[in-house]
Amino acid sequence: MTTTLLPASILPGLLEVSLRSQLDIQALFERIGIDAEIVGRSDCYISLQQLDELLFTAFTESEDPLFGLHVGADNHYGNLDLLGTLMATAATLEQGLGMLFRYKDLIVPYLEFGMELAGKSVRLSVVSREPTLRFTATREHNDLVVATMVAIGRSLMAGQFPLDEVHFQHATPVAAQRQGYHAFFQCPLHFAAPRNAIQFSAMLLAEPLPRAYPKYHERLRRSADQRLTGLSRAGGITGQVLTQLRTQLNGGDLHIEAVAAALAMTPRTLQRRLLEEGARFVQLRDQVRLDFARQALAAPECNLPELAQQLGFADTANFYHAFKRWQGCAPGQYRRQLKG
Repeated sequence: MTTTLLPASILPGLLEVSLRSQLDIQALFERIGIDAEIVGRSDCYISLQQLDELLFTAFTESEDPLFGLHVGADNHYGNLDLLGTLMATAATLEQGLGMLFRYKDLIVPYLEFGMELAGKSVRLSVVSREPTLRFTATREHNDLVVATMVAIGRSLMAGQFPLDEVHFQHATPVAAQRQGYHAFFQCPLHFAAPRNAIQFSAMLLAEPLPRAYPKYHERLRRSADQRLTGLSRAGGITGQVLTQLRTQLNGGDLHIEAVAAALAMTPRTLQRRLLEEGARFVQLRDQVRLDFARQALAAPECNLPELAQQLGFADTANFYHAFKRWQGCAPGQYRRQLKG
């Protein structure tokens, strides 16, 4: 199951993305419920829903058609917090990538990485394993992820990270924009691919990393293990609330009093424990409702009044307004978009 929380230590990097999109950071943080006091702290957390709102807003409001590419190209292993330093202090590139696979939930729990041999090359691929996140379905995210993998590789290898080819899930950009891709990647590009991926010589895996530091690396691994444990514990009550809300859908009581009672605690205690994890009950309930509504609306036989009742709304009008607030469009318009 995907980790539902992320440490607030990743927020400085997200702030940089948002600032480059010229967003009103204070207003955005207030709207999605992020307290500025937790920025940079590894003992506080934000939810995937908050991350989605932050990055989707940054991606959609940027006027730069190559926004994701430009942000990703400027990345460095140091931007990955503890994970980046873990990768940099590994003995070889292969061991550094092993750190990415082991500890990626510290920064990108919603992504799944894979590595496979392709002739004399290695293909490092990445896909989203959380389809409800809006920002992962954008071209900007594809560009950001692929460019970041390359930029991190170059920073780990002191700039020596030649590519064989690069793959993107989105369609081919217009000719004027492709120049920006070629200038950064300097290799053949493939668009409309099944996965976002980079491909490079398998010989690079055995290359020693210039910042290898075995003793420090082991110390960092212990710290990373502690953070993963803390993240798992913090996600405990959030995961329990999400599970309970999903169980109580279809006409059940979705009020905090009912969920708290099912978890054998008072509403005040539940609210406090969620806040400690950087989550809020209303946001989690909205997340569950939206996920269910999206799936239901994909079915041709979906009946809106029945769906509204399943989700615990008093009437269809309330569901209509809530869905428009969550998704940015009315239920009917969303169904038409699904049909293409």
